Amino acid sequence: MSITWLLCSYRLPREPTRLRLAVWRRLKRVGAVMLHDGLWALPNDAKTREDFEWLAEEIEERGGSVMLWEARSLPGGQDSAVILRFRTEAEERYAMIAQATRKLIPAGKRRSSANQSVEKAMQQLRGLERTLRLERRRDYFRAPGRQRAEETVQAVAKEIRSLAATRAPKRRLHAVGN
Repeated sequence: MSITWLLCSYRLPREPTRLRLAVWRRLKRVGAVMLHDGLWALPNDAKTREDFEWLAEEIEERGGSVMLWEARSLPGGQDSAVILRFRTEAEERYAMIAQATRKLIPAGKRRSSANQSVEKAMQQLRGLERTLRLERRRDYFRAPGRQRAEETVQAVAKEIRSLAATRAPKRRLHAVGN
């Protein structure tokens, strides 16, 4: 299996550190994997190329330097190792999404201020659904935890929505003018 990779290496001024943190977060958001200190990789396609090009512009605007490469690994096992790292990182993120989603069920079932707890659980669920959509976009090699996370989110969503439906205030119909 021969995959073409996009590689990104950059340097930023030491201060302020928030610039380094912003770049690191952006790399994580697009799903890049760190191969070595300061060397990040993404599989090569139009979207990932655009992501790295935008990031390169931002780094240069902030006074840093950046180098982008298109590369292929020479030994065949290296591609498999890099793909495994992508899948492992995505698997961890899917597991965190599923775990956070499962925690919503007890929150939605609390008796004290029941409508508020269900509403809060619904709000958190919407956030986790957005997080899952983002994760699917950056899961370049279909991590095995993807399906479990999707099923967990769907099952919990169904349960919380049914809780919300049962706890919704009942409307009384008054016959006026009849």
